[in-house]
Amino acid sequence: MKGQRVVIFGGGSGVGFASAKLLASKGAEVVIAGRDASQMERAGKELGVTSKVVDGTNVGDVRGFFDALGAFDHLAIPAGATNRGGSFVDSITDESFRATFDGKFWVQVTVAHTGARSIRKGGSITFFSGGASRKAMPGMANIAAVNGALDAIVPTLAVELAPTRVNSISPGTLRTTYWEGTPPAQLDQIFDRMAKSLPAGRVGTAEDIANAVLFLVTTTYVTGAVLAVDGGLPHATL
Repeated sequence: MKGQRVVIFGGGSGVGFASAKLLASKGAEVVIAGRDASQMERAGKELGVTSKVVDGTNVGDVRGFFDALGAFDHLAIPAGATNRGGSFVDSITDESFRATFDGKFWVQVTVAHTGARSIRKGGSITFFSGGASRKAMPGMANIAAVNGALDAIVPTLAVELAPTRVNSISPGTLRTTYWEGTPPAQLDQIFDRMAKSLPAGRVGTAEDIANAVLFLVTTTYVTGAVLAVDGGLPHATL
């Protein structure tokens, strides 16, 4: 990937951090962006890459970032905060449902919409959705809707933005910072139950998704695809 410039929105932790680390190790010039200033400073220093503080929910902030950045080759957007859901009738409110879209769907779409014009010919955009759109899991209606919306936009953009390639990665359950705040004993139970139900026999890691990012960035014959990296979630015995 020498000579390739990659922008990762949400690169300060989890999947974004692991992806930045892997792509940088392959010779790419990596720029990570996120809204947590201390996190971005720490990640930039640890990875040895350029880090920028950008609020993905602020269109002006995103536009300013891309205007200053100039041309680049690949855009990956593992950014987005999601409400963890709950009962559709008893727990999820109109406000929390909208917040899930604001925190994930609109952040990714805003970043892609603004950054697409700066991507060099032969480049790519990678969205990040999730397995809830393909596996019925009670209590995750809001997350399923957001993930489904992100996957649905991919084929149209792949055609409209060609030759820029547009794909989506759909992860399953991952051991990442997403679960921060969950009591360790409860988290172990969640992961153990999920691992036993999956054909892969384990839950995923940020590094699993980073490998998928590398594949989509470097494989120029893939576009308009939703790549499931979920341990066989649709076939899980939940």
